[in-house]
Amino acid sequence: MTSPAIARPQPADPATVPDTGIPAPFSLDISSILALLPDDEALDDWFLRFTTDNEDLGYQFEIDRKGKLIAMASDSVFGWRWSLNLCYDLIIWSDDGPGGLVFPGSAMVRTSARGRRAADAGWIAPEQITPSLPSDWQYHGIPFAPRFVAEIRSPSNSLEDQQAKMDEWIAYGVVLGWLIDPFERQVHIYRPDADPVVLDDPETVGGDPELPGFEFNVRDRVFDLQ
Repeated sequence: MTSPAIARPQPADPATVPDTGIPAPFSLDISSILALLPDDEALDDWFLRFTTDNEDLGYQFEIDRKGKLIAMASDSVFGWRWSLNLCYDLIIWSDDGPGGLVFPGSAMVRTSARGRRAADAGWIAPEQITPSLPSDWQYHGIPFAPRFVAEIRSPSNSLEDQQAKMDEWIAYGVVLGWLIDPFERQVHIYRPDADPVVLDDPETVGGDPELPGFEFNVRDRVFDLQ
């Protein structure tokens, strides 16, 4: 199947995020295309060719659980630094403690209903990496729910959209999720079967018990880097 070029939105003026000049995110219903793909391998092949064909647009692409293609502007320098800081601290904690695998925003996760989602940072517990996994699973999207994911809100993403994405992560099986909002200086903490807990301008955020002993200095590593 030939990967089509993305259908661009047609506003009267190019849509941008107010006061930033960043292209506004948009979505397209591609459920009719997904219905033609027989399995996850075919979807992976189509999605890889699609993103490659359209990489010049400067968007990061994901597919949500409703079959919508989500196009988001590539992150700013600050956005990359925020996520790299969290990934770096997770790697130090993981290497010194429980092990497992830390992954960055470039890693795609195969979510339920044939979605393809990426988090700004995440952790796979060592017990989740089993011999039954295909030997090449790292190259075709993580085929299960990571133990932990974090999303860091960018100027182009509304809080409501990010909250909906966190709900999607938890519904898929993630046991701990952080939504870090640098602009409101808040951290929203998500767990299954519980309402999100919102921390206002915390200095640190702890991961216990799901990430035993992990503590992230969100104030120094994110909030104060704007």
